[in-house]
Amino acid sequence: MRRTLRSGALVLALLGCGGGSSAGSTASSGGEEPIEFEDEAAARRAPPASEEVTQAEQLIAQGEPDRAVPLLEAAIQRDPRDVRARLDLGLAHEMREDLAAAERAYRGAIEVDPTFAEALNNLGALLRDTDRGEEGIAMLRRAVEARPGLASAHLNLALALEDAGDDAGAENEYRTVMRLAPRDPASRTALAMILLSRGDRDQALIELRRALPLAEGSRADLAAIGNGLRRAGDADLAMRALGESIAAEDTPAPPALRAELALAEYAAGQRDAAEARIREIIRDEPSYPDAHWVLANMLAAREAWRDAATEYQTFLRMAPDAPEAAQARARLEHVRAQR
Repeated sequence: MRRTLRSGALVLALLGCGGGSSAGSTASSGGEEPIEFEDEAAARRAPPASEEVTQAEQLIAQGEPDRAVPLLEAAIQRDPRDVRARLDLGLAHEMREDLAAAERAYRGAIEVDPTFAEALNNLGALLRDTDRGEEGIAMLRRAVEARPGLASAHLNLALALEDAGDDAGAENEYRTVMRLAPRDPASRTALAMILLSRGDRDQALIELRRALPLAEGSRADLAAIGNGLRRAGDADLAMRALGESIAAEDTPAPPALRAELALAEYAAGQRDAAEARIREIIRDEPSYPDAHWVLANMLAAREAWRDAATEYQTFLRMAPDAPEAAQARARLEHVRAQR
């Protein structure tokens, strides 16, 4: 699982205007001071946005970055030290997939305020996304140093550290996210994958089962949890998570998600249903090679050698350089020898 989080400019705007967050500040009993999370306090202290920036943030939230960009550029021209406008400009450019312009905007914000955690976070995540992991890690470390309570920066740092092979560092950051944002499923799921990789299946299952109810309605999170549950050995719960993932959106589920459900069905002993689902994917998505790989393995397992050989050949023709290609060639030779 890979997920990059950006700082939410609109969330920052709402908090700055007194709108509160989903967590919210909580008043305790007995007249004590209300509990306020660190991110809420920082947003409350933020200066109010100009009219142009407020309008641009509304356009960004509506998915109209092209209209937001000139407003933000005008705000920056009027006040070059408006770091909020620069942050929003970076977000708008990312939405337009102009990553070079987004990087310039984030770097501009950091030049004005070297401790601006949201810009450090966004730039670090962008650097990671563009294969500059070492520089991204350094930027994300600056972000969490500037704002220890910025959960998205800790999560982005965890992802970057995992990319770099530092599983121990990533695990520490995922646990920090779980403390700061206990209802975030992504950190628990990612931690579970690290636990699985080192053979701690029981603890991985605990984290995945805890993450499942938190992921309600999120196709991506439910899919990642379902994959982890299948790999950890809980095929029945994996089927539930993957089924919920498919149902979470009105748009058709991608073939990889449907194939994952077929693998969970197979692991749960529902082999006829699993094979039927894979054949359905092949019919609906003829250019998806992995379905042929999965079907070939299912056929070989029930000793349908001729059909399995056909599917291995199809997979290799469609994806000769796939990571599974060498294994597919070896299995093809094996099934040919059985005929």
